Amino acid sequence: MAKRLTKALREKRRWIGVQVHPRHQDRNAVEQALANISRSIETKPSLRLMDFSRHDERLGTMEQTELSNAHPDGGLAIVRAPLKAMPEVRNLLQDETALETWGVVSLTTSGKIRLVRERLGLPKPKRKRK
Repeated sequence: MAKRLTKALREKRRWIGVQVHPRHQDRNAVEQALANISRSIETKPSLRLMDFSRHDERLGTMEQTELSNAHPDGGLAIVRAPLKAMPEVRNLLQDETALETWGVVSLTTSGKIRLVRERLGLPKPKRKRK
């Protein structure tokens, strides 16, 4: 019988709060930027866009936090990355030219998505019930 996949056996991941360049106006553009980043890293991690809020959306709907106020231009997003690839991803996204080169720059990271949402002031999305 196969071993049951428990939380301890799952692949570990980190959540990255990023600022998105204003040229990326929708989720597809941000996902394409993440795919380009993934291809440029040696381990080819699977980066997944979880939450995305455009610049014009975040003005009235989001809670204002110190981090979101410090970066008023562009959108905010949360990206899921595997723990094994975090050193490479972090080096790439914390570079001072990352926003111009890739269209995203890292603002915060955590092992819990809730903490990244709180730091960026992003609301928890509503679940789509079937």
